Amino acid sequence: NAIYDDSNNDDISPSILYSVAAALEGCSFVNGGSQNTLSPAMTCLFDQSYRKPDAPASSVLSKFAPYSASRAYCLGTDYKAGQTKFKTAAVEYLRALGLSPRVIASSNHLGNNDMLNLTTKKTLDAKMRVKSNIFGPWQEESLDHKVSVMYCPYIGDEKRDFVEYTSLGFLGSPHTMVTYTRCMDSILCVPLMVDAAIWCDYFVNRNVSAGDAARATAYLFKVPEGEAKGVDPGFFHQMQELEDVLKKTSGEEKNDDMIALGVSQGIITEEQAAALKGLVSK
Repeated sequence: NAIYDDSNNDDISPSILYSVAAALEGCSFVNGGSQNTLSPAMTCLFDQSYRKPDAPASSVLSKFAPYSASRAYCLGTDYKAGQTKFKTAAVEYLRALGLSPRVIASSNHLGNNDMLNLTTKKTLDAKMRVKSNIFGPWQEESLDHKVSVMYCPYIGDEKRDFVEYTSLGFLGSPHTMVTYTRCMDSILCVPLMVDAAIWCDYFVNRNVSAGDAARATAYLFKVPEGEAKGVDPGFFHQMQELEDVLKKTSGEEKNDDMIALGVSQGIITEEQAAALKGLVSK
């Protein structure tokens, strides 16, 4: 119940303890929530060169021996599932039309446990940091991005979100686009959890560097941190990061057929590839 007690001043959160334990076990940690778990120190702990098996007795790590020296990744922060993922794609779409986005005002409300946790200032501040900072790497002072969240128990897990995009067009003429979405919040997030687990396993088995793994999975998170910090927040740019890392990993950087590459690397089956090709050709 400490999470609901604003008088609790403990600096070590459960997620930090879990992340440290994962590093010492040689297991990747994915910060799918909005808590401030990732830090330069945490990233360092996941670095293989830091977790050397022959660390001197004076090392802090010696207190936790035996620990794993296996490759593991520290990824996050906060899954980018519904409203936020669409925002990053919508802004790219508006720019492709020749418009200049100026105001993005959004609100969402639901009644699940995730939103209940945001009823305290301690957890709300962390959540608002990641939701409001999704366009941070662009460093655009002219883009006014506002977010509000509301806890409504009756709504349950069926998230509702409303976003208004105001942009400037030819001769400074305003252009407004509004989106409204309803979807089960957990249904949006579970596929991202599966993606994260599969990618971590895939990259570890192919000895992919922590930096490449972080950049390749940046599309999964609202605010990519650690070695993915600064990756372009645009959804299509982030998918290109994934494709670039896959090409580099496979040694087939000139291969532009990502479906064939997926089959060759065992990510999808021949049947799935045929179905994907059918969808692309339509």
